[in-house]
Amino acid sequence: MLLLCRILFQLTLLGVLGTQVAKVEDFITGIAGDGVRLPCCFISDTRNLNLVQITWLKKAATRDVNLAVYNPQFGISYPDGSNRFSLSNATPTDCTLTINPLQLSDEGLYYCEVNTFPNGKHESKTNLTVLVKPLTELLAVPAAASFSEAPVAHCTAANGKPAAVITWSDRIPGNATFTRMENTNGTVTVLSQYRIIPNRMDDGKNVTCFISHNAFTDAMDLTVALSIRYRPEITIRGYDGNWYVKSSNRSLECLAKANPPVRSYRWTMSTGSLPPTVHVKDNRLFITQIDYSVNGTWICEATNAIGKGRSEITVVVKAMDSRTAVHFTGEPFASTLAYIVVGTLVTVLLIVVSVTITVTKTRRETSVTRKEVKVHPENDREFAVFATLNLKVVDNATSSSKEARNQEATVVADLSAD
Repeated sequence: MLLLCRILFQLTLLGVLGTQVAKVEDFITGIAGDGVRLPCCFISDTRNLNLVQITWLKKAATRDVNLAVYNPQFGISYPDGSNRFSLSNATPTDCTLTINPLQLSDEGLYYCEVNTFPNGKHESKTNLTVLVKPLTELLAVPAAASFSEAPVAHCTAANGKPAAVITWSDRIPGNATFTRMENTNGTVTVLSQYRIIPNRMDDGKNVTCFISHNAFTDAMDLTVALSIRYRPEITIRGYDGNWYVKSSNRSLECLAKANPPVRSYRWTMSTGSLPPTVHVKDNRLFITQIDYSVNGTWICEATNAIGKGRSEITVVVKAMDSRTAVHFTGEPFASTLAYIVVGTLVTVLLIVVSVTITVTKTRRETSVTRKEVKVHPENDREFAVFATLNLKVVDNATSSSKEARNQEATVVADLSAD
């Protein structure tokens, strides 16, 4: 402002301006809560002119209000008594009024009045406009999923001056409504609702409103996640189709998507009450031992404030053979292993006995020929071999008891040869 005063002074000396000027800005805009400066420069080319006093006044309905006075002899005074008004570094050529903080009530017409001797009073006026930044807010409005349009978000620009302008992003197709309310202090509140057909798939998606206002350098954007309320949607996981008798530690889990969150779960079975090997904790069902009582349809029901949702899964328990036993439980059947071992050893025994018979017959025939031994016809070429085989089958890798580790198999072979 001091630079402007100097420029005006030079123009006055050059005769471009009149011989006496009280220069102000015609229109000034300030923002409530901030500070604003109202400049006033006094320029004169009359050397014999004396500055008596500079006064800042505000136009009022009944009488003008005297805000600040500068007198070269007596200094500065503030007849209004408010500490929001000040004349900083006042001189006979520059008397700028500062208002800080600016209030909405400060809006109006201001006069810079310059009194000189002997030319008298000169005044210039400034029109001050006060802007008020609106209070902004964006809220999600919970809406139940339906086939009818409903509000899902409220965007508010309250107590602004002038009225704010609200627009919406179009990421989620919908319609906007607007309401304007005039306040007694001259401010305006603008309320806008964003309306869509609520769908469960829109739950958690973001919607944005943009607020434009003269007091903002750029448009303000507010974002909120939508809250679409719907009853639980459930899936059950944990069953892979390979549940075998005598397998253990299986479980089913009930997964629910819902808004608001699920508050309770309930497990039931189509065949009646839950088997004793089953226990439930929240949304999970644990089975300690698989048997045929687990066969059937399992049902999970979840409840929230909107309603109930359910899902079901059918479990088929399969019989377990030795191969699946090893794969699923890691415990082969000792008896099956014993039978395999016994069968193998019996075959070996039979081969040994057969070889023994052949060798014995050969030796006997040779002995009879040399010694000409006579035998009874009924006993000729007939003898019996008795063999007893005791086997111990031990499964050190998987057996869990002494009895399982010490299973015995006895094979008796009674063979005759003619």
